[in-house]
Amino acid sequence: MHIIKTIKRIIKTKPAFFTTPGHLQGFHTMEEFAGLFGRKLFCADLSEVEGMDNLQNPEESILRSLKRASGIYGSKATFYLVNGSSSGILALILATVGEGEKILIARNAHKSVINALVLSGAVPVWLETGRDDYWNIFTHVKPEKITKKLDENPGIKAVWITSPTYEGVVSDIKQIAEICKKREVILLVDEAHGALWPFSNRLPDSSIHLGADACVQSLHKTGSCLNQGAVLHLAENSGINPGKIQQTLNIINTTSPSYILLASIEASIEYLNSQKGRTKLEKLIDNIQKTKNYLKSNTSAVFLENSREYRHDPTKIFFGLENINGKNFSDFLQENCNMEIEMHNNRGILAFTGIGTGKKHLKKLVKATVKAGKKAEKTVETPEPFPLICPQTAISPARAFNLDSETVGADDAVGRISAQTIVKYPPGIPVLVAGEIIQPEHATILDAGVGVKVIKNFAILRNKQKVFTSVLYFTSS
Repeated sequence: MHIIKTIKRIIKTKPAFFTTPGHLQGFHTMEEFAGLFGRKLFCADLSEVEGMDNLQNPEESILRSLKRASGIYGSKATFYLVNGSSSGILALILATVGEGEKILIARNAHKSVINALVLSGAVPVWLETGRDDYWNIFTHVKPEKITKKLDENPGIKAVWITSPTYEGVVSDIKQIAEICKKREVILLVDEAHGALWPFSNRLPDSSIHLGADACVQSLHKTGSCLNQGAVLHLAENSGINPGKIQQTLNIINTTSPSYILLASIEASIEYLNSQKGRTKLEKLIDNIQKTKNYLKSNTSAVFLENSREYRHDPTKIFFGLENINGKNFSDFLQENCNMEIEMHNNRGILAFTGIGTGKKHLKKLVKATVKAGKKAEKTVETPEPFPLICPQTAISPARAFNLDSETVGADDAVGRISAQTIVKYPPGIPVLVAGEIIQPEHATILDAGVGVKVIKNFAILRNKQKVFTSVLYFTSS
């Protein structure tokens, strides 16, 4: 492990530093903090001192570590991300589409994709994803819809897909990649929640091995990495230049990356790739299946799993109990079982698992679920599902970001152009994107008391029964 060995070698020599960081490897902070993390943390917190290499222009230990990672993943190039997958998303879009150029984006994209549109000036062409009405979630992207959109919108330079989704739904990347290759369109995949995939043949294949040009993976989400640690991969036959990715990462990343975090990324990859890590992952998959089988037999639990239309990542446990909505289920687990769940909706809860999830964790989930089935508050009426609103884009997010705005009530905002992006979090999917026309359905879910930012000096289209779209826009239809 090249970065870790370099840190250990420098610490061992005990040099006299007159550099950053200002603590100079000492405990010059509050005891509450120092006592919590220990002296070794401060000793390892180095800057770009001699021999430590530089993430913005790697030539030594970081470069060797990146090459090692690229070999493990089978990529043309792998990049370490110290600002999470979000920074990789920004870098990929900045490297592939410019101002005024079109990019086809599946609507269940993470909010960082919208931020990338603001920075790049690119114009989104929105693609409606599949939807599971029972579970009230977005699902996969249908290849035939990709074909239709590309045919209807000549000039699209890139396609952006999220696979797996937050809940673990996987799209047919191989078929989508074939469609994009025929049209010489770059395929980018948000694979943030698929960081475990390369290390078990019981999990889906990574998109870079199915024809995609690039993907990002969040090692901190499901791997053993510290928070913010992630990776960006370019496929062997990617149409993206690695040098361009390095340039865009250098624009958005800090010039003072944490070498502790870099070491954590390196160690996480090595662990997942080790025999010990791979064995742990296989046991995790086995234990999850045993957990599901037990709950199916002994409770009213119903799970989101593989369907005829899409594959599901088994490490994402999304399930519900009969006559108990997701909020009541989640609240019960938190208040009575000291258990924090990743997300809930009206149908169920999402229990994340990662490489650190042991048999004891899953047994606690089983015990808590059985208890909830008996004692949690029953639901008389199931809450309405979150509405699916087809977007209508009047101007690009970048233009909306730079125009003057004013704040109005939600009802008065109908027919106006939004100056802000409103996101449902988790999982970070936009309900409304800056530059889009606010429709009557938006008013029903926005907080009337808070107000909405809208663009000044654009025609107000006030008919609340039907939003007129006489301005230029790209729709998802």
